[in-house]
Amino acid sequence: MNTSYLPNIHSPADLKPLSDREIPALAAEIRQEIIAALSENGGHLASNLGMVEATLALHRTFSCTAEERSDTIIFDVGHQCYTHKLLTGRFERFRTIRKDGGISGFTNRKESPYDAMTCGHSGSSVSAAMGVAEANRLQYGTGKDAPWTIAVVGDGSFTNGMIFEALNSLAGRQLNLIILLNDNEMSISKNVGGLSKYLAYIRTSESYFTFKLVLKRLFSAIPLVGNGLVRTARAVRDFLKRVTNSESFFENLGLKYIGPADGNDYRRMVHVLEEARSRSGPVIVHMKTKKGMGYTPAEEHPERFHSAAPFDTADGTPLKKSKSGTTFTKIFSEELCSLAAGNDRICAITAAMTDGCGLAEFSDRFPARFFDVGIAEEHAAALAGGLAMADMIPVYVLYSTFAQRIYDQLWHDVRLQNAHVVLVLSHCGFVPGDGVTHQGLYDVALFRSIPGITVYSPSTADDLRRDLDRAVHGQGLCIVRYPKDTVREWQTPFTEKNDIYKRLRIGTADRLLVLTCGRIAHDTAAVLTEENIPAELIVLDRILPLPAEKLREMTENAGFTAAVVVEEGVTSGGIGEAIAAVLPLKTHIFAVDDPLIPHGSLDSIQKNAGLDRETLAAKFRAIL
Repeated sequence: MNTSYLPNIHSPADLKPLSDREIPALAAEIRQEIIAALSENGGHLASNLGMVEATLALHRTFSCTAEERSDTIIFDVGHQCYTHKLLTGRFERFRTIRKDGGISGFTNRKESPYDAMTCGHSGSSVSAAMGVAEANRLQYGTGKDAPWTIAVVGDGSFTNGMIFEALNSLAGRQLNLIILLNDNEMSISKNVGGLSKYLAYIRTSESYFTFKLVLKRLFSAIPLVGNGLVRTARAVRDFLKRVTNSESFFENLGLKYIGPADGNDYRRMVHVLEEARSRSGPVIVHMKTKKGMGYTPAEEHPERFHSAAPFDTADGTPLKKSKSGTTFTKIFSEELCSLAAGNDRICAITAAMTDGCGLAEFSDRFPARFFDVGIAEEHAAALAGGLAMADMIPVYVLYSTFAQRIYDQLWHDVRLQNAHVVLVLSHCGFVPGDGVTHQGLYDVALFRSIPGITVYSPSTADDLRRDLDRAVHGQGLCIVRYPKDTVREWQTPFTEKNDIYKRLRIGTADRLLVLTCGRIAHDTAAVLTEENIPAELIVLDRILPLPAEKLREMTENAGFTAAVVVEEGVTSGGIGEAIAAVLPLKTHIFAVDDPLIPHGSLDSIQKNAGLDRETLAAKFRAIL
């Protein structure tokens, strides 16, 4: 008779009574639940399937509770936490993951007291874990009964510079801190760079680590003298490593290192974590896991199942979406390759997002001019500045949410050098499934303060093609931004069209001057025409620098009752505030006042922000 374990696990404490013989069955049940939920909702499949046994070992070895003096687990990025969610009271809601009103696909402090950090970006876990561990040291000391802090970090995240800043700061600190390095040989795109090669090198020592662990168990079993033998053997080993200069990179930083261990072997991981907890001071535990473990399609194609759309569990094939059409990313990819074919100065840069950013074709066709720097957004921006100073034309592509990290580099290493860099931002505006950490609502407000930049926000495929061409052949810092969506084309006959804006007159008397840009321009136009709201609609294509003089000319003696800016971005610092500063009219801004928007469908997110068609219509009528 099959036993179901998950319905009876409401907290990690419910794992403790289970025997080691029951864990494999629980692990299999967890995998089936993850596959079933994500086949319906989409999400990060491959990495989570690889983390099942390691997460079980973590929660069996440490005491994570919702109370004080609890051990703490911090997941870097947070997209490897699905087993953790199932073990911390969220089994009954797990099938709601990434749905409207459901649980998040990342860790989230508002969702559960077991989620130590709301995560979605890479590289911050070790710094945050150090902060928690230092607070625990000050309150409880560092004895064996004091709380432990564990940072779970993927090898892809280890290319992020903040990780190394934290490792450097940890040297010599006496903290109950373990850094669990999950080495699955991939981040989002295939891992690149020296660290990846180094991890590949030390993976070859796994047989040595296995021998070392077995020897420790044998020594420990000897009555009276066993523990002394273990300590003596460890001291001899450390001495030999020092005199032969064979210490690992981490040990040379002053950190203790254990590994590599098989992260998909539950019993091995328990022994390894217990070994780490027996040490004093911070410890790096290096484990190997297999992405997609237990599900053949994900094992064979881990990159496709990194962030999977809903799929058929039988063979992993994607389920057809009701929405069809060409995406902005596809149009960008085609146009960039076309431009690069005619200009060998054009090169492309990504931060571990080759496929997601539409650079796969470019990397195949122009490998010498393609740079994937790993999860190192700041380095990529400064690299772009250097390429531009040496007369190349770098096109740096990343998601809007990750652009939040590169303000200093864009200011100091690009703009201050007057370097010509093209920054292409995908996933701008509302991003449905990934939630609060991934909304692309901040880029315009963030970069507006950099003087002398050019920003394009195309609303159609033709706009995007033209804007990318203008950015590549432009000067200084040029930004092209677009949403994660299929492109829509205008069916409306505009009364005026140029390279900066399109203009449409609706009705005659008591008109509003309505300005908008990007994806939401289509919804705005539909509301004005369908509701017969008298207005002059201006769809901006280039949003910075604003055509200030032209906008002022439009308002002179035009009889507008008020101006309205509709913007798929934050109100504070957005393009609406820039427009309001130049118009001699009372200007209303319809934008996102509370940008901490949870995950859900695009429709629900728009409604949550008050930018759905029904709400827009009501707002327009209220002004009239």
